[in-house]
Amino acid sequence: MAARVLCAWREWLELRGRLHEEYRFHIERAAADLRGLGLSARAARREARLRFGSRHNLRIARRELGGDLQGLTYLLRVHRVTASRGLQPLMLITAMLMLLALSPAPRELVEGVLGRSINPADRGVVVLSSHPLGAFYDGITPAELRALRSMTTVTAIDRYRMDVRGRAAQGTPLKAVAAEARAKTHNRGFYAAWLSDQTNVSTAPAKVVWAFVAICGVFFLRRSATWQWLSYGAALGSLHAGASLLLWAYLEQIGRGVAWFTFVAYLGVTAMQCCWWWRDLRERCPACLDGLVLPLTAGRADRVLFDPLFTESVCAHGHGAMIR
Repeated sequence: MAARVLCAWREWLELRGRLHEEYRFHIERAAADLRGLGLSARAARREARLRFGSRHNLRIARRELGGDLQGLTYLLRVHRVTASRGLQPLMLITAMLMLLALSPAPRELVEGVLGRSINPADRGVVVLSSHPLGAFYDGITPAELRALRSMTTVTAIDRYRMDVRGRAAQGTPLKAVAAEARAKTHNRGFYAAWLSDQTNVSTAPAKVVWAFVAICGVFFLRRSATWQWLSYGAALGSLHAGASLLLWAYLEQIGRGVAWFTFVAYLGVTAMQCCWWWRDLRERCPACLDGLVLPLTAGRADRVLFDPLFTESVCAHGHGAMIR
């Protein structure tokens, strides 16, 4: 993709360069003629610029020649930049980087997507809490805290809000920690959890949505033509899922919760991503992953058995035709 972008950019600069070179040539020729009539060099150049008009005329000429932004867009299409297999991944990675840049706490987004903390200090830290036995829960009592501090599987126990935290001995399972906490406090409601498994941003609903999308994606890719095409589809789908999960985490972070209408909008964006992903795969050559060209639609939509509707496209690199 980079080579195609550079070719389009180089041709666009050449168009602008030729226009400015011709403009300077005519300015210099007109100024030379005016100097021959007795004007000074400065006055002759100023009069020549006045004759050629303001820069508005230069912008008009640039637009007619294709040296403006519209012309650059046209050249990008001519050089088939949009058909490159790297365009969609680049756009998704750019969107992910923008979400991380806009986030007030980028690490929370990454932790929400991964489902665990990436802070090295959280490794080995265990959280001890108790299920409420009644309608109200005031947290761990001072007597329970003293009993927990006598544990052997967890050290450095200290209160944190309504729970306690401590560092478990290396290799100690959570079941052993929870069993000793229940035995020390005589409270069967105690349970233990790793602090690294707890994040400030929850992406569980979005992960459920994308798990369903992944199942559907396997169904669509089951008849893949080549392993290269299958690998590209899986990698592109993973990027879509990562960008979508980051978007959910960002909405969760700035709003501290996702409302139902936001969830519906998120489902709409997910559906658009899936359609974009599948359309991009269908319009690529299975051999070189380049975009297909020269689409030709034949058949009739009302004659499914005898004359079905189909679209045939060819690969620009000579890998044959593809019917869809």
